[in-house]
Amino acid sequence: MLKKLPIFVRHTFYYDMKAAILFGIFGGALLPFIAIVGRKIGATEFQIALLMAAPYIANTFALLWTEDVFGRGRVWYVVWPNVIGRAVLISMFFVTNAFNYTMIIFVYMIITAIPFPSYASVMKTNYPDRERGRLMSYIRIGTACFWILSSTVAGWILEGSTENYHYIFPVAALFGVLSALEFGNIKIRREVKQRENFAAFSHITAPFQNKPFRTFLLIYSVFEFGLLLVLPLFPLIQVDKAHIPNFVAGIFGTIFSGTWLAGFFFWGRFVDKHPLKSLLALLFFVASGLPFIYIFTYNLWFLSVAQGVAGFVFAAIELIGYVVITRMASQKETPRYMAVHTVLGGIRGATAPFLGPVIMNSFGADIAFGVSAALMISAFFFIKIKKGLMM
Repeated sequence: MLKKLPIFVRHTFYYDMKAAILFGIFGGALLPFIAIVGRKIGATEFQIALLMAAPYIANTFALLWTEDVFGRGRVWYVVWPNVIGRAVLISMFFVTNAFNYTMIIFVYMIITAIPFPSYASVMKTNYPDRERGRLMSYIRIGTACFWILSSTVAGWILEGSTENYHYIFPVAALFGVLSALEFGNIKIRREVKQRENFAAFSHITAPFQNKPFRTFLLIYSVFEFGLLLVLPLFPLIQVDKAHIPNFVAGIFGTIFSGTWLAGFFFWGRFVDKHPLKSLLALLFFVASGLPFIYIFTYNLWFLSVAQGVAGFVFAAIELIGYVVITRMASQKETPRYMAVHTVLGGIRGATAPFLGPVIMNSFGADIAFGVSAALMISAFFFIKIKKGLMM
């Protein structure tokens, strides 16, 4: 397939894949363990919720970066915020308490949210519409393969001592920095680099004039709020109730990555052959099974199944935003659409993860998981009966 594509597409794919592989090493050694390690070194329920919410809260700043305000070109906004944000994690070597640990992760998440609108613009410009879903899924597959290896090794090292995160996270950060620098080799076709003003209010609100996009945002918000509601409960229950060993946490990361990998194969092909409505309906249906597993049991074998379901679900979530927006928006509008999508995700992420532990402490974990399931099932029925999402 790649040989039939234009040279600039193959050039983009080559460096995108190299960056993805390095990111897989970085992400696999860090992201599956953030909440688990945090809880084990004394993080409170609020701090765990903050760790889970951090990437979503960071997304609320995306509106600042819909335009090329420095005149550096779109790739610059992907590369240097990621270099700086990931380099912050090197300071994990000196962390001595849960508060500092939480703050470093939060700062990392805030800085590395800057690239999202520009990354979407690069994908829109350099990958053809008919092949974008498949090419992006191949990139994520490259990430997932090395994520599996990295998370397994990191889990084994952490099993020796949770304090080994002092060494694992900074080393992972170096691979993350190299990943960002590799992405910097991508060139944008016929790009004119010039300074632009921050997006005007009319530019920011323009995507809301698109009725199918409004419908997508509304229904997807119901679904994601339900999912984010219980996101911090997963590590809390795994540590406090299931008493998960670090090595098993690494295996959970491998399971997540394996189904994440399979998910990119599946969703990448599915999204190129089916309308958005079918994609969302299937995603909502599969994801609604997650809270039911935690309602019925805390057995680690069954929780490993939940981890597999989560990997499959998050593969779709990662692709959906880019695919939906690049179908609905023009090249110029793509960063604005992505910014609106990520900012609303930030609002959901700044509220739902903190509400989950409150419901759990007030009414019990089963009620929290029940509310989550109800919201996701509601989104499934909304998407089945709603017209206007056929693109």
